[in-house]
Amino acid sequence: MSNHSPVNHPAADEAAGSASPATAVPAGAPSADADKIAGLLAHALDAEQLRAAQALAARKLLNHEGEIYPADGCAITLSVLMQGAGFDVPDLYWAIDVPAMLLARGWIEVPPGGQRAGDIGSTCRTEKHHGEDHVYLVMRAVNEDEMVVVDNQAAYPHFRWASGQGGKTPTTMFYRAPDVTA
Repeated sequence: MSNHSPVNHPAADEAAGSASPATAVPAGAPSADADKIAGLLAHALDAEQLRAAQALAARKLLNHEGEIYPADGCAITLSVLMQGAGFDVPDLYWAIDVPAMLLARGWIEVPPGGQRAGDIGSTCRTEKHHGEDHVYLVMRAVNEDEMVVVDNQAAYPHFRWASGQGGKTPTTMFYRAPDVTA
């Protein structure tokens, strides 16, 4: 669920749901993130690649903090999936660090209810809440609340609700790669 280390290490499904207006990438931000979303979704949807990414994330988490995967492995799982799809992102071990990294890359915030495939969901607030902070990749939005997602909590795409239904922490925000053509 949450990621357990404050240290950062530098180092295709159809979209559904309502979309927010396109936003141009800020000067200096990587402009190709939107172009990599289809590859990220394909990478996460492939069962063999997803298992390999989760195994690598588990090794990195164990080596870094001695934590046992899948607990506390959502951010490193997302980092490894993004790296495997060609994103130049660091290994992140805290879920709360993911939104800041995405915003620094020019990603935009999308409130719950407007999510679509390729968005990154976050349950994080302004302060760390171990056991509640979580990030995940939206594979498909079924409706404004229900989604199919990929994260560290299952070895396959599975359902999650933005509202937190099923005993999960509610999603506070989604992050979307900007449309570079805007």
